[in-house]
Amino acid sequence: MKSLWAVCAVLLTVLSVVQAQPALSGGASAPRFRVLALAEAGGHHVAFTKAAKPWLTKCGDENGFEVDYVTNTASISEALLARYQLVLQLDFVPYGWTPEAMAAFKTYIEEGRGGWVGLHHATLLGDFDGYRMWPWFSDFMGTIKFKNYIPKFSSGTVRLEDKSHPCMKDVPESFIISREEWYTYDRSPRANVHVLASVDEATYSDPAAARMGDHPVIWTNERMAARNVYIFMGHGPWLFENGAFTTLFRNAILWAGEKQPLQPLQPLSKSK
Repeated sequence: MKSLWAVCAVLLTVLSVVQAQPALSGGASAPRFRVLALAEAGGHHVAFTKAAKPWLTKCGDENGFEVDYVTNTASISEALLARYQLVLQLDFVPYGWTPEAMAAFKTYIEEGRGGWVGLHHATLLGDFDGYRMWPWFSDFMGTIKFKNYIPKFSSGTVRLEDKSHPCMKDVPESFIISREEWYTYDRSPRANVHVLASVDEATYSDPAAARMGDHPVIWTNERMAARNVYIFMGHGPWLFENGAFTTLFRNAILWAGEKQPLQPLQPLSKSK
């Protein structure tokens, strides 16, 4: 009888330990990191978002991360961001954030609490829909302001400038984007960021397309403690059929999502 009670006690102890552990479906291990994706709920870019979700799920399954989505910034706070190692600004505008979300994100980036990858619409910096440009975010993006775009789309060749950067692993030295809007800004961000790639405006299929001369399209702001990458391309779902883009996107997520030792914030230099 004593031995039976002893066995029961052991089983109860094991059961309590198992119940205390978080449930993992299908025997899967816990993700390496979690991503918070800001995704627009509608508009011109919703088709890109719809295509991105299954791709991100598959990429996460293969590389050990999971993604949660929000379609506005109302829930963003320091407490929420503390749960994530990466913020993915998936075609989400930089204006219209709540004051609490602005402050929380600024701290998250400046103190290196996690990484950031921004796509396309993340540089729509200006006065839109009754909202004024967020000055800090403009500085983060290289002290730029949106000026123009190519509404009818144009193909263009992207050329790498820093082939040794981890985001460019297995990305060809040049690759064609078949359709994109190619934003132009009031100045090149080059003086305030580290440019990884630029678009060759001479390769535009539309000869009348707006141009800006020096035209970076992928860059990182090394003055911030957080790892961060901006990728201009991201308007339409066809991009997920482009191997260069998906390789770049995957690399950026994995690089920026990796936890790094905290580094002191460097002062931003502003173009005059």
